[in-house]
Amino acid sequence: MSLSRFVPLRAGWLLALALLVLPPGFAQERGSVVEDRAARKLLQAGDVRMELGETKKAVEVWESVIDRYPRSPIRFQAHLRVADFLLEEERAHDRARQHYEAAAVEANGDEDLRVRALLMSGVCHFESAQYGHCFKVMRSLIQGFPGRTEVNDAHYYIGLSHFKQGHYGRAIEALDKVGTAVGADGPTVAKVEAGRRLHVRIDDQDLAILPRGEAVMVRCTSSSGDEESVACHPVGREVKVALGSLATALANPEKGNGILEVRGGDEVMVEYIDAHAAERAQDVPRRHQVTVVGTGRARITDGGYEQDLRAAVLGKAVHLEVTDADLDTGPGPQALEAKLEVWRKRTADEIDEELARRVAAGEAAEGPEGEDLRSKIDPGVAVRSEAVSLTESDEPGVFRASVAIGGDRGLEAEPGQWLRLVYQDEEHFGEGSLECRAEARVIEGNLGDMRVSRSDISDEDLRLKTQLRTAGALTRVGGQYDDFGLHEQAMAKYREALQVCEELLGDARKEGGKLLEETYVELWRIYFAMDELDLALSMSRLLQKEFPESTYVDEAMLQQAHVEREREDWNRAIQLYSGIVSMRESKFRGDAQFAIGECYEAMALKASGGRGDGYFEKAFVAYKKVYEEFPDSSKVGEAVSKMASFYYQKQDYERAVDVFENVLADYPDAAFLDVILFNHGRCLYKLGRKSEARGRFEQIIQDFPESDVAAESVKIVEALKKGGF
Repeated sequence: MSLSRFVPLRAGWLLALALLVLPPGFAQERGSVVEDRAARKLLQAGDVRMELGETKKAVEVWESVIDRYPRSPIRFQAHLRVADFLLEEERAHDRARQHYEAAAVEANGDEDLRVRALLMSGVCHFESAQYGHCFKVMRSLIQGFPGRTEVNDAHYYIGLSHFKQGHYGRAIEALDKVGTAVGADGPTVAKVEAGRRLHVRIDDQDLAILPRGEAVMVRCTSSSGDEESVACHPVGREVKVALGSLATALANPEKGNGILEVRGGDEVMVEYIDAHAAERAQDVPRRHQVTVVGTGRARITDGGYEQDLRAAVLGKAVHLEVTDADLDTGPGPQALEAKLEVWRKRTADEIDEELARRVAAGEAAEGPEGEDLRSKIDPGVAVRSEAVSLTESDEPGVFRASVAIGGDRGLEAEPGQWLRLVYQDEEHFGEGSLECRAEARVIEGNLGDMRVSRSDISDEDLRLKTQLRTAGALTRVGGQYDDFGLHEQAMAKYREALQVCEELLGDARKEGGKLLEETYVELWRIYFAMDELDLALSMSRLLQKEFPESTYVDEAMLQQAHVEREREDWNRAIQLYSGIVSMRESKFRGDAQFAIGECYEAMALKASGGRGDGYFEKAFVAYKKVYEEFPDSSKVGEAVSKMASFYYQKQDYERAVDVFENVLADYPDAAFLDVILFNHGRCLYKLGRKSEARGRFEQIIQDFPESDVAAESVKIVEALKKGGF
């Protein structure tokens, strides 16, 4: 046997032995290094395809990253690339949302990617007019990542969602928290992060009389020399708020290109001319100033600064990167200072000693046998620290350096220890000082480049998936014809789509996997569009049987159940909704449970004699289950409101008031807020609390002037005024 056959084996054993010294769970992560490198190269192959204009081929390559490397963190980047294409190029909101949601999971350790994916999943809900789900996603972003600049965007979409539903008061309340306010005393933002959008909000009473379609022009000027204009549009009729936004970039100024180029530390002046100010003054300039900042990020990467590394090899250099737009203050390369620390795990004795020291110094109260305090002690301890100077690269605001680990001249470290890059960001979008960290375990071995076994998609794969997309495009065109009432032309397109899918089905069965799953989904959509509901239901059941984990099954059933409800086949609709409720992993369980209540309520209104009471009781139980079993559902607020209405019908006004107040306090995004306020006012009136009732009716007039109940509220308020309330 030749010596050359032993060489790769020896390298493999060195890596395996190195993994043995790592803590539990780390070996499994390190086992994916090979996959990560292969996935990264495949991702880049897709990027090249996109740059060459081969968009479909690029998407195919990115999708293959997801299919082949389901454990690699690179899949999250692939999900985002596919999602962006589907949203921006095909306007396929639902398909894009599924990819964004796959990248928004907790397993995604890259917070920037995760937060962006969460935001964009909410945007997809907004674009699909699923405002309840949009509220839920955006609220979770605000609560989970309060210091992120994306919070601004979340408030923006919450406001627009309320506006789309006619909730103008709630819309303005949310939009008051958006961006830089000009000409207002309300909340404003004093900072903008370079590379993010600058949202501009104008508060001006004159906007209520602005002609429909007319915008207010605002000038934005950066201290480094750029100047751009942004059009702010009123958010509704007879309201005093206008919104606009402008992209920013860390670059040299170029006036009039629609992007505000800035430098770190720039001051941006936002200005518009108030044509009619107080005391008959005209053309008064209104200004607000914001500071350009950047939120720091630290990374330990491979030699190309592309992939974050979880391990650093002794005897080799590690590559460090810190991103911070604040420090890009001019055209020449800047520098920043950070620390590279070496850490090791504390021994049990060291933890006990540290615990005793803290108790003796009065820094902590001793708990029962120390159990409560032990978990608060950092299990690691710094061994040494070295100052590192990072120099700005060709990419603005990105600073890099390389440091050798081990050897005669490198930073001293041992296997099993870990490196920690620490950078203190003193100026960022949040408050106070932000410590940015990145860590990598020190190991012995070799993490050389790995070859990608197959970075191309075969022509046959491309042909089949192109057929599937062709069928989808034909179905969408048919839907557009349907929207215009051109039923015959629509049916012709549906039949074309059906023929393409049927020709594809045989090959899809041989291929199996995702192609077959999506073929079933497309067939379901075609049958559904053609009003062949029995065939659609059969395809839905086949999809559920062969792909029980498919993300499409519950959505298909939900839409079909809606159709059955519109046909007043409520029993069949309830059966379908109940099937969705039984799907443990479905995100539509709360929606389906709420719809069951709506079915029973509709049955009650149609029933004759005394049978309606029984259906109302069942509706109440169904709505109560939404509140009790699906507290995270976007339908909770509506469900609780329905419960309150039930109490009102029973003349249990005290309990109804309690429930209504719970809705108004805890569910600010609940649908039909005007109706909720109206019924709340009626209950208060029945209880003799007429002054409070008048307050609710006046709130309707102010916040929901175009509501169906607004005119009735005006009459009630006038009557209450005459009565002295």
